[in-house]
Amino acid sequence: MYVLLCSCESKTTNVFFFFLAGYIQICKHDPNTISECVQKSIEALKPKLAEGIPELDVPPLEPFIIPEVVASSKDRVPLQATGKNIKVTGAGDFHINKLNVDLDSLILKAKVNFPKLHFDGLYKLDTQILVVPIKGEGNLLADVVNCDAELVFKGGKYQKDGLEFIKFNSLDTKIGIKDYNVKFDGLFNNDKVLGDAANDAINQNKGEFFNTFKPFLEAAVSKLLLNISNKVVDDLPFNELLPKP
Repeated sequence: MYVLLCSCESKTTNVFFFFLAGYIQICKHDPNTISECVQKSIEALKPKLAEGIPELDVPPLEPFIIPEVVASSKDRVPLQATGKNIKVTGAGDFHINKLNVDLDSLILKAKVNFPKLHFDGLYKLDTQILVVPIKGEGNLLADVVNCDAELVFKGGKYQKDGLEFIKFNSLDTKIGIKDYNVKFDGLFNNDKVLGDAANDAINQNKGEFFNTFKPFLEAAVSKLLLNISNKVVDDLPFNELLPKP
């Protein structure tokens, strides 16, 4: 249970501090306990993250919406693709396998596992698998098993109104998956024979297909998570967010 102390229109420091304190354990500025404390705090916050925190303008993880992924490459595998309004279910059931916070450099590293993810969205695609051209647009469905993400947040401090605040300046995301199946409806102007053959080719060459899209997906996820993370810490003085013991 949480208590919102007042219903102010502006996002004031005290409102956010007490609002967050009602959701999660506030961690001390102690290098010996900070990593374990932050991990436990995030895990305790999972139910609220799943449904979203509208008071902080934090969108829900269940489902998690990726507004757009744009992929363009003229490398060994030519690629022009976009994905829009991709709804991801299963993201709220994440598990933190490892988390480390460096208070001196303000770098947070985490390894997170998602047992199952389901993707449903719109796509436009023009690429090839081996020598097979793949082209079309329509709806895509994908089921992913055991998705592992390695996240590296890099933060910095800044001054405002005589107080010290923190902001995450960058996020590097690396994604790996154990297995997946994907189906693209509407390939080759809805030609069922060619569409089925193309989907078979994609699922028989999963590794190559995923690696083609991987950096673009990682960039899109990094942008979204960086924005959400900064909304959580926005307007919270550093010494209230991480008070010294």
